[in-house]
Amino acid sequence: MRPENPDYRTRRTAEYSAMDLLIRRGYTVIRVAQSHTHESAGINLVAWDKDGKVFFIYARSSRRGSISDDIQTLSNLTRNYHFPGDVQYWIRDKAGWIRYQINPGGALPLPVV
Repeated sequence: MRPENPDYRTRRTAEYSAMDLLIRRGYTVIRVAQSHTHESAGINLVAWDKDGKVFFIYARSSRRGSISDDIQTLSNLTRNYHFPGDVQYWIRDKAGWIRYQINPGGALPLPVV
């Protein structure tokens, strides 16, 4: 259940927007809570469908600036840990979601949704 506190939600708008999109497309989605430090765990959503397809997603707003550090962090995660599904990086901008498939060596662009 999502918190109704507007201050809480506005700081996590990209995550909730991604969750809503995935739910509308038939996925079950959970939000991964992170500590309240400035360090990101790299993944903030886990989604799966009835066929067993799983996504580990880091969703954020385009207002945060450069994406290179985020992609490096996520690439390192895929290099050092086994994920039983796709790791993706989603950035919300005015045109929609810019998405990347994350691999141990970097990121590949996916179609905009």
